[in-house]
Order: sequence, then C-alpha cells, then structure tokens
Amino acid sequence: MIREAEDRWGTALPEEHGGFFLRVGDHVLRMAGALAAAERTVINGTHLEAAWSLARRAVRDTCCLVAMDRDTVDQIIEDVDDTLRVMSMSEDQASPLLSNNPERHTPSGDTDRSRSQNSENAARKLKQWYQDSCQIYATTLVLPSPRHHYSEAAHIRAREHGGPDLTENLLCLCPNCHVLFDAGAYVLTDDLGVVDTVTHRLQAELKRHQWHYINPDHVRHHRTSRNPAPLSRGRQ
Repeated sequence: MIREAEDRWGTALPEEHGGFFLRVGDHVLRMAGALAAAERTVINGTHLEAAWSLARRAVRDTCCLVAMDRDTVDQIIEDVDDTLRVMSMSEDQASPLLSNNPERHTPSGDTDRSRSQNSENAARKLKQWYQDSCQIYATTLVLPSPRHHYSEAAHIRAREHGGPDLTENLLCLCPNCHVLFDAGAYVLTDDLGVVDTVTHRLQAELKRHQWHYINPDHVRHHRTSRNPAPLSRGRQ
C-alpha cells in the first residue's frame, strides 16, 4: 500500500524528502511485525491497519516540526486510507478503518449520545464480520416479515464494570448464548474455549473472525467477576 502511494505521489515531494515513503513503509512493517509477534501469528490485515494507524499519527505530528508541506502529507495519508478500504472491502469484509477510531474526539456534554453511536457502530461491524452467526455454536437465526438474520452483541466486560463499546470487548451471540454468557453460565478461557460453569465442561471453541481481536484482560475480568471459582479443566 505504501509502494502504491509512492508511485502516485513520489514526484510531488522535493528531492530532500525522497526517503519519506521508504521510512514510513519500514515503520509500518516493523510495527505490524511486533503486533504479530505478540500474538504469535503471521502478519495479517489487522496488524497492518493498526500499524498504519500509529504511523499516520506519527507522520502528522512530525509535520508540525519540519518544513514538509502538510497538505501533500494529508493527501497521501487519505490515499493510503482509501487503498486499505478497497483492500478490505474487496475481501468482502467490514473495513476496520470505519469505526473504533482512537483519535475521535468526543464533544463535551455529548458523551451519552456519542457512546451510543460508537456502540452501534461496533455492534454493526461485529455482526457484519460474522454475518449474524453465533460465535459459540455457529447458529444463525432467521426471522420473517421481512426475512432477516438476527444476532446480539454481547459485552465481555460489562458496561457497569467499565467495559468499552469496542469490538475487542464484544461477541456476536445468539440470544440464548448471550443470556448464558451475561449470567456467567458460560465463560471463556484464555485461549478462547467456552466452558459451562454448571457442568464444568468445555462446550466449544469460540469462533473468531480474522479481523476480530479480543482483549484478554476483558476475558479474564468476565471470568473472575461472573465465576470466582477457578476452572478445573486446566484451560485458564
């Protein structure tokens, strides 16, 4: 994606800034590699998107200290953003660039409305990833008049415990599993196994979309707050 931007914008930069694309591309790749290493997996689209989000902010901040033309930098950044959107949508995925933007400013006095909008955006993206299929049992409810699929976005760390309205703290579940999860009848192990706390049996392995990062801190908080007794299956 950086190479494509260089092909389109390389001639717009003065000679002294010729290494701009090389440096930015190197930073993005290094950060994506670090994220992938932390998860013990190969670099994927989620890592690249997160790395680019960090790099774009750093580039803009740097422009405040150097003489590089800000308008040109902004156009290049928007160009790469568009490229990422096309890449994700061409794979028939909901673009991770469209919500959960950490740079978004919440206006004073508008917190409740902004949080409601953020929650709706995160839930919509989550359901789009899973096409309304339950992450525990892969069931999909189909309702009539008009015919449509139905699923629910369940918070892992409850809102009343400070749980954020982000996809890292949400699961796409059917209504039954949502009730069981909220009540603590189902909890997640650290490696995302689903354990029934009544029978102490492993029920399923949680389905996880390639874009869906699940914050392990929220998983542990849900498990300990809903079911203080330690699990007996050695999968904590």
